[in-house]
Amino acid sequence: MTTLVAGVFAVGIVATVHVVEKRLVTDSLGGSLQRILLMDDMSAWRPRPERDEQFFAQEAPGDLALPANLQALPPGFSELMRDGTAWYAMVQVLNGRKYVLLRNQQGFDARERVLFAVVISGFVLSVGVALLLGWVLARRVMAPVTRLARQVHHRDRLLEVAPPLAPDYAKDEVGELARSFDQTLGRLRLALGREKLFTSDVSHELRTPLMVVATSGELLQENPRLAPHDQQQVANIVRAGQEMSELVDTLLQRARADGVHGPGK
Repeated sequence: MTTLVAGVFAVGIVATVHVVEKRLVTDSLGGSLQRILLMDDMSAWRPRPERDEQFFAQEAPGDLALPANLQALPPGFSELMRDGTAWYAMVQVLNGRKYVLLRNQQGFDARERVLFAVVISGFVLSVGVALLLGWVLARRVMAPVTRLARQVHHRDRLLEVAPPLAPDYAKDEVGELARSFDQTLGRLRLALGREKLFTSDVSHELRTPLMVVATSGELLQENPRLAPHDQQQVANIVRAGQEMSELVDTLLQRARADGVHGPGK
């Protein structure tokens, strides 16, 4: 978008200057021709103060005679090529005679090239400055969002003692996002706390019946009156009870570790 605006602006400047300068050339040529026509003796006219001008008139003597290739020019302002050179022409008909004043376009073309170079340089510079400013502003705008993302990703955010995020930010869109994260993390902490309590309670409640099952199984294994098939079943019960006891111990240790270090440690 910046490039498009700068390009349109540059083209507008070039077109405006071209139209204005051509209008100035037209007025200047018209004024010069009028001054020549007001002279008492046009044969005394010399190309001054502009050295790139030429004056011709119908039925004029010597070098002032209107060349054949200029006789078809219409009255008013026009452009033409003469001897491989571009000229501006101002033509006026007075008392049946045609008067022509020519001005070389080289000076105008040189100014146009300079203007074009300046506009192109300004266009490139403006685009570069706009890109630099956009990059700086984007970094400044995204800095709070980046900091908030890093804070949210930190594992200590799930600790109950973790401070809220919203007070560190202004009351804008980023601050609203921080408040939303605080609410979500609060609900997550509450859910994790409930999970820890449930795990701890279930583990404690299971230890007693598992101990009864293990003790009863060991007593049954010592009974000599059990058939071999029954002894195998009792052995399976004892082994399953031991596995469940180990699982309960693991759950208890995990619940205690979460309580000391916080979730995810």
